[in-house]
Amino acid sequence: MHPAPTTRRAFGRGRLVAGIAVMVALAVLAVPIKQRCGAPGLSCATAVDPRGNVHYYYEVEPLGVYLAEIVTGSNITVFYESGEDLVKAG
Repeated sequence: MHPAPTTRRAFGRGRLVAGIAVMVALAVLAVPIKQRCGAPGLSCATAVDPRGNVHYYYEVEPLGVYLAEIVTGSNITVFYESGEDLVKAG
């Protein structure tokens, strides 16, 4: 009659491990990735400005969104931050 408490502890520990695994997976999918032009494969460079710089739009987005953009081939407009990078032409 003693196996029941052991089974409950094992079941409780399994749920704890599963919960921790889910939390780690969500944290990994939330890691920020800087993506030029908003999505993989897009082109967004401007013409060279008077100072000799090319402007590129970028988004800092979650890794999960980046992976979804690769799979779908489209830009998903969920991001932490966006802006422009200046790159010296030439």
